[in-house]
Amino acid sequence: MTTNVPEPAADWEADVFSSFETPIPEAVLDRAGRTVADVLAATVAGAGADPFDPAWEGMALPDGHATVVGSSRSTDPVQAATLNGTTAIVQEVEEGHNTGGHVGSGIVVGALAMAEHADADGETLVESCVRAYEICARLEEAIFAMKARINDAVPWLVRNPHATWTTVGPAVAGVLCTDPDPATVRETFRLAANRAVVSMYDPYTEGPPSRNLTAGASAGVGVTMARFARAGIPGSPDVMAAVYDPFEELLPGGLTDLFADLGDRWAITENYFKPYPSCRYTHAPIDALRACALEADPETIERIVVETYANAADMAHTSPETLTGAKFSIPYVLARHLYSGGLGLEDFTPAAIADEDVQALADRVEVRADEGFEAAFPDDWGARVRIELDDGSERSAERAYPSGDYRDPIPAAAFDARLESLLSYGLADGEVEAALEALRSPRTHGARELGVTLRHGR
Repeated sequence: MTTNVPEPAADWEADVFSSFETPIPEAVLDRAGRTVADVLAATVAGAGADPFDPAWEGMALPDGHATVVGSSRSTDPVQAATLNGTTAIVQEVEEGHNTGGHVGSGIVVGALAMAEHADADGETLVESCVRAYEICARLEEAIFAMKARINDAVPWLVRNPHATWTTVGPAVAGVLCTDPDPATVRETFRLAANRAVVSMYDPYTEGPPSRNLTAGASAGVGVTMARFARAGIPGSPDVMAAVYDPFEELLPGGLTDLFADLGDRWAITENYFKPYPSCRYTHAPIDALRACALEADPETIERIVVETYANAADMAHTSPETLTGAKFSIPYVLARHLYSGGLGLEDFTPAAIADEDVQALADRVEVRADEGFEAAFPDDWGARVRIELDDGSERSAERAYPSGDYRDPIPAAAFDARLESLLSYGLADGEVEAALEALRSPRTHGARELGVTLRHGR
């Protein structure tokens, strides 16, 4: 309903506005299709975990076409984006980007909700996700640069990076699925960029399910901004200046440099997919552990020493009690990997976490910050592992960056198997095949058709 096309408030915003019309290369669309599949499969797996499965089935929800992924239900786009944005991050297995956080989760769930509402096709859905991803990856890089300063001033603020910067993502991707006019798209970006959903504390070591709701709220707010813009509500150019102008001094080239290559460099082609369902800060240690090729009984291990970058060194707690706490514990995931011979969703159940042998080995894992790995972060997320055995021998190995990175991608067959495993966690046997076929080629399926395949008990 917007008629007056807003003028950009800064050069970087002009680049954003121009990017909405930039042609997207076929290879980028293919990568985006895989990203959509990754996030939606992770959302299915998250919805199958307690307490979300019974909660989503029992909540009072308004009618609508938007799928509550992994449940039997559909609802209004705002509620669907909120619920799906929550469960997309539960299993810690959704994609991410080295320069920011988990960029795609809010984008994909917001786009799907609005695409189902508008009965959009799969090509539109995937294209919308690309355009939103490119903007949000750059915004996240800027905001992460400011995060340390904010936390120094107010230590309990801005602690949870999980999809909380991407209010812009679900808003932009969502509105682009509704065949809007250019003015509406610009106002949607501006409305969403005027706002953020901030988590005042991230209890990742404690791990209550409520930590995931911030990501869900961010997705829901993004979709709400898209609907406001379609209703004719404008954003504020003054807010854009007040909030974002300080980045011009904080960043080496300001926001202008970050956004100048929109349409030339595609950030989504440099995202990562996770081979393990745990915080990515734990992945380089797992890879290094695997490279040690240890064949000895875990009980013969006297000590494991992990050296890594500072952010990952914070994941040193040894006695997690919850699913989330275990996924953010380097000692637990290493101990569990050694006892299980791998790491899957089943390794984060209450019984698996409480295993006394695993807990005892986790207590013998030391995690330290290393200056070399810290200097290479965030381009490389590396780690070194040294295993000391009771016979006095040692094994050691290191990784410059984790597997699943765009420089060391998951092979196509393994990626398919991974999708199937995630879908099997939240869907019945007879439902997995249809969902897997749709996720293999989301561009060729209508959004409503895709959404239906992701419902449990449909």
